[in-house]
Amino acid sequence: MAQSSDTSARAVFSLAWPVMISMLSYTAMGLVDTLFVARLGTTALAAVGLAAIVVIFTQSFGRGLLGGVRVLVSQATGANDPHTAATIAWQGFWIALPLGVAISALSLAPDSLFLWLSGDPDVAMTAQEFFTIRVLGAPFVFINITISGWFQGRGDTKTPMRSTLLGNAINIVLDPILIFGLFGLPKMGVSGAALATIISIFISMAYLLKAAAPMFKAINPSPHLHTLKAVVDMGLPIGIRYALDMGSFVVFSAMIAKAGATQLAAHNIVVQIISVSFLPGHAIGESAGVLVGQFVGSKRPWLCRPVITSSIKLAIGSMCAWGLIFMAIPDLLVAPFGPEPAVLAIAVKILLVAAGFQIFDAIVMAISGGINGAGDTKWVMKASLLGAWLIKVPAGYFAVFILDLGAVGAWLGFGVELILLSGFYLYRLKGDDWLKGASEPPPG
Repeated sequence: MAQSSDTSARAVFSLAWPVMISMLSYTAMGLVDTLFVARLGTTALAAVGLAAIVVIFTQSFGRGLLGGVRVLVSQATGANDPHTAATIAWQGFWIALPLGVAISALSLAPDSLFLWLSGDPDVAMTAQEFFTIRVLGAPFVFINITISGWFQGRGDTKTPMRSTLLGNAINIVLDPILIFGLFGLPKMGVSGAALATIISIFISMAYLLKAAAPMFKAINPSPHLHTLKAVVDMGLPIGIRYALDMGSFVVFSAMIAKAGATQLAAHNIVVQIISVSFLPGHAIGESAGVLVGQFVGSKRPWLCRPVITSSIKLAIGSMCAWGLIFMAIPDLLVAPFGPEPAVLAIAVKILLVAAGFQIFDAIVMAISGGINGAGDTKWVMKASLLGAWLIKVPAGYFAVFILDLGAVGAWLGFGVELILLSGFYLYRLKGDDWLKGASEPPPG
């Protein structure tokens, strides 16, 4: 993989398809939770969707910070230095475990958090119930991200795929048992959904650790300050970007929540549905980043731009196909969630809005993933935060509170953000500034 010069869409896809399945499987955990929880009513559906967004927000900084592992491992792999690649992964563990434990402490967060976000006491109480358990899985999530980043940076995207498929299978089995109290077990409701997901992520993590153990035996696991600093330097802008970007989405969702449980429930359904269309673009961007990182590590920066160009074409093709599906059968996509008629009508309208911005979302994800692989993580952070806080949030506020357009108007503002961001990213790719660090060897 490191010595290949293939920059075609086929080369990107060969890495991307297992990542797509991995992400689809992981996202399916939330989707399955939502489908089962929807049977508990609109309040539960709205609450779990809101709580899940807050859970993702609490983990977003760590996810981004540990993304530095994948970037540096890909560069070390390109330089044919597997020892440094494994050392980088070990340093990721020194970040993942204490950070995960710290995030787990948020289980003690006051109930007033969700009352402030939703404004509905019933939604707030149910959201708090789900969040209190679900957030305890943070250490498992972060270790999963670290070891997956090591596998993916080396060009092995299939092993993480198998681990997420295993975890998702466990979640599908456990969800109805724990939510509805089958086989003599007590009915746990939304708490059961949260517990099922934690168990599933733990099993996925255990699978990855077992697969990696033989290759890590010869590596000194103690902290290596130089490499640890390199991981932090590379991942910190990604972590800040993820945290503040996800924070903007929490605010975005909270504004929709103020418009009522019906608007929030429709919003949460669409979030679950479009996460499927989001996956190909994100997976392609991550895979482009791996290839770019390997080309950087092997001192062949001239191959970086062509691989990103191929990734853009592949992402546009896959995500526009989903956009056409959203336009063709929105009712059929929403129906499995069993929504009330008012929720169904709003969700269908939001899906049509989402269909319109798929091409712009594809461009943003393909380019951001690729130039992250070259180490240009700070620029990606700045562009992302500009779009989230200066475009999406103000547009959402204007649509919800000034124009009284509810969730549909807020999503129109989301589309404006992506249109403008796609232009920023294409302009960045056209220049050479993002490749300035491409001649530097990976730290080790």
